[in-house]
Amino acid sequence: PSAPAFTPGGGGGQGMTGMTASAPTFQPGVAYNMPTAQMMQGMQYGQGGQMPYGAGMMNPYAMQGGMQPGMQTGMPTMQQQMMQQQAAAAMMPAAASPPTTTSTADTATVGVFLEEIAFFLEDMDKDLWWLLRAAHQSRALEIVRGDEELEPVNPNMEAVIEGLRVRAEQHQEQHVSQVRAKIIIIPSATSAERVALQSLQNLRFHCKGKIEVFNCMKEANNTAIWAAYHNVVASKEPQWLLKTDGSLSKAAFAQCIVVIPVYIDVAKSEIKLFTVFCPEKKKKHWAFPGGDIKRGTDRNIFDAARREFHEEVGIFFDRSWGETFMAELPQNSQEDLNELNNCLYTQLEKDGHRYPVRPFIFARVTEDFYGSSRCYEDSNGVIKLPKPTVQHVKYDEINNSDHARRVHLEGWSFLEHDEAQWVTVEYATGKLTGEDSRPIRKENVDLFRTMPEKAWLYFSKLTGLEPVARSSLLPEDFPMDGPFSVRVSGIDKTATDQNVVAFFEESNIIVKQVEQFEEPRHTARVDFNDVASLEQALQLTGRTLLRRKVKVELWGDNGTAAAPSALPGSVPPKPYEGPLPDTGPFKIVIRSLDKSVDRDDLGYFFWDRQCEVCDIEYPLKGERHAGIVEFKDVDSLRRALGLNRTIYKGREVQVDLYTPRDEKLRQGGSGGGGGGDRGDRGDRGDREGRKGGGKGKKGGGGKGFGDGERRERHDRDPPSRSEFGSERPRLDLKPRTKPLPGDPNYREEASRGSGARSDPFGGARPRDDRFKPTRADGDDNWR
Repeated sequence: PSAPAFTPGGGGGQGMTGMTASAPTFQPGVAYNMPTAQMMQGMQYGQGGQMPYGAGMMNPYAMQGGMQPGMQTGMPTMQQQMMQQQAAAAMMPAAASPPTTTSTADTATVGVFLEEIAFFLEDMDKDLWWLLRAAHQSRALEIVRGDEELEPVNPNMEAVIEGLRVRAEQHQEQHVSQVRAKIIIIPSATSAERVALQSLQNLRFHCKGKIEVFNCMKEANNTAIWAAYHNVVASKEPQWLLKTDGSLSKAAFAQCIVVIPVYIDVAKSEIKLFTVFCPEKKKKHWAFPGGDIKRGTDRNIFDAARREFHEEVGIFFDRSWGETFMAELPQNSQEDLNELNNCLYTQLEKDGHRYPVRPFIFARVTEDFYGSSRCYEDSNGVIKLPKPTVQHVKYDEINNSDHARRVHLEGWSFLEHDEAQWVTVEYATGKLTGEDSRPIRKENVDLFRTMPEKAWLYFSKLTGLEPVARSSLLPEDFPMDGPFSVRVSGIDKTATDQNVVAFFEESNIIVKQVEQFEEPRHTARVDFNDVASLEQALQLTGRTLLRRKVKVELWGDNGTAAAPSALPGSVPPKPYEGPLPDTGPFKIVIRSLDKSVDRDDLGYFFWDRQCEVCDIEYPLKGERHAGIVEFKDVDSLRRALGLNRTIYKGREVQVDLYTPRDEKLRQGGSGGGGGGDRGDRGDRGDREGRKGGGKGKKGGGGKGFGDGERRERHDRDPPSRSEFGSERPRLDLKPRTKPLPGDPNYREEASRGSGARSDPFGGARPRDDRFKPTRADGDDNWR
């Protein structure tokens, strides 16, 4: 039922039998000739930016039975053979040579992606540097368990490891929020250090994870680091690149997989989908089975789907994929999918730095599996999953160190949940409903609300229902002769016209012209050549351009620009026609204010527009450039909401009705809790509720993974003031000048009358002629 297991000591990356290309090991007391920077570049990228296969790397073409570029009979090219021979020669013992000074040109910043191995380090109280020593033992470890007694490594290698550790710790202390995932950044790695790190990729674990070493930039943000990792892996294993469905078709890296078991009640024309309950504290919702790919065993996206289904569903019912579904998945990523019973829908993600695309595999289950699963339902429709027959550790036992270690020592299975349910999807609307009152994951609800065309055609074939008619994003009276223009707002302040063009061309949309405006700032008009490009461009709203999400909408009303009296790029104001509260307080939240705006400016902004203001909270602790304004009556509230998207001090402001959810803005809350990019049900790599961060004495990179002292999974030390640069200065107390009672020189002052109070002004009074009335004193304004 599970994916093919890796062979100990097998190929570097895919775990396939018959592939034995492990890297040479260092031997104690032996000096080595290290490769030059040019050789390292060739080893890492190869000709044309791709890494040559060999040196511990799996050949995806040989794995899939295909032909490599530049090959005729399955043999590597001459250039690849030469580079492999040079790399092997560089690792062979050589005569002692005088030490050489490493130049800056020979160093590079590298990232070490730990994936599932971060949980291994945490559970076994180990760190990355222990793994590096394990990778350079004289006798290679078949499976790294975490309880091995390692022999000392060569002194030269120990010096290399120590240098890497020191720089990784220093970098993490200076870049606390650079990467929020299981990636360790090591700056200034020499060629010898990079060769040493490459050996980590040959380690094998019971948890099926795989370590990847890749080049990146030292000061890169989270998006750039993930892009560097995806590019390196895709160059070696192109099978992870999937083409997205829909009009915005592009190839992107698939970091995760989601499996959606489908049952069709033909008699009722009902569509039911199988979900599992995520018990992790910050989420607690129903979601489809799935998670991150595990390159230690997964050869392609179909292997990942089979493994995820087995780990999250099949293990409970002791069923393989073939015993559960009506059609098998292909073994090779180049084979065609059985589209009668299966459907692969690949969604382009809006915030796609960690998960550029999210593939969903819809698979029709058998009547036997559906009936068997319903036997475990309670009165609320919740399936209490049966106990697996294999040795396992449950999610609520993971805080027990002895239980957690068995996953890595003995290969026990890890169970992420113990409840499931069938939910119903309405074919006409895409609404998901379940008998249980607990919520369904928001991302899953949003996916079905959009009613993806490919998925709905699949449902139509299974149910025999008519395909759903698709509506256009353009109004019915849109002039087909143009202009074909959109208004893009929320643009990053560093974005150039070329960045805006690249944003659209990444989705194969040809841009005719770009015009950015001084007022309103961060806004541009973008023209296209035809109506098809215009409709594709409108689908990009909410996606990220550089560092900010942008809003893409039709230019003006009904395809025409705004009135001539308005600023170019501005949106004509419209009266608010939405719901309003019957009773106070009558509040709004205003966002996207210019940084020069103060509390008085905000009050007069509304007062000058016939809105009677009662109170203002600005600035807010929980959000920058935002404030909360309370009005005297509902009419003022209605007029204020009609000011949405008005230009104020060069910025287009956003005015929304205040809701209880906005309370976190007043209290400084981040509004987090399970957000961000996720494999399938949270930012968990593959197991939710288990953190690899923190600031332990051991940890991956020296500070994160494998804390020397175990703690609760959700505990986190509060940050100190010094971490935020707001350490309160110490009070500099001066010596007392007045003696205290009991001192020889103490004299009690004459007491005043019991009814008298001290005058803080000493009897002085202001002169009345200094304060003459002005027009402002008669202005009955908001203050």
